[in-house]
Amino acid sequence: MDITPQTKVGPLLDAHPELEAVLLSLSPAFAKLKNPVLRRTVAKLATLETAAGMAGLNPRELVAALRRAAGQPLCEVDEPTEQPAAPAPAWAREGKVRTTLEADALLAQGQSPLSAALEAVRPLQAGELLLVTVAFRPQPLIETLEKQGYRTYLQQVEAGRFALLVGPTQDQGETLG
Repeated sequence: MDITPQTKVGPLLDAHPELEAVLLSLSPAFAKLKNPVLRRTVAKLATLETAAGMAGLNPRELVAALRRAAGQPLCEVDEPTEQPAAPAPAWAREGKVRTTLEADALLAQGQSPLSAALEAVRPLQAGELLLVTVAFRPQPLIETLEKQGYRTYLQQVEAGRFALLVGPTQDQGETLG
């Protein structure tokens, strides 16, 4: 298996279980991979580029470290462009939080934050929001919710703490309302 920024974390660790120790040495955020729910869900979907963002690492350095540990030659990896944090959109500022999910607590209880978030957003009306708090960038959750047609806005509220606001699109809210 060629290790690239697009390599999925779960399949990589299935093929190279010894690389889990490398990930753990690079960031404490990867300790969450020991959680079986996270390993079965997020790790199967998250790419190394996404995982690097979740852990606050440079994707190029993460891929290089894993390639070295796996005995693969280093290659040139495109660096993603760092974008400044966008201000909260009007829908996120003006919406009312109807439900709050603590993703870390769900994971600790062996539950899937993805399943819980999908269940929590379905009944939302226009102007209502789901707030998901989590200790890492929940990129796979964001991508899944956006593919389902929901709006998302992520902000880092403090070091190692993120707040994800999720709401129906205007059309979804009108349909539901």
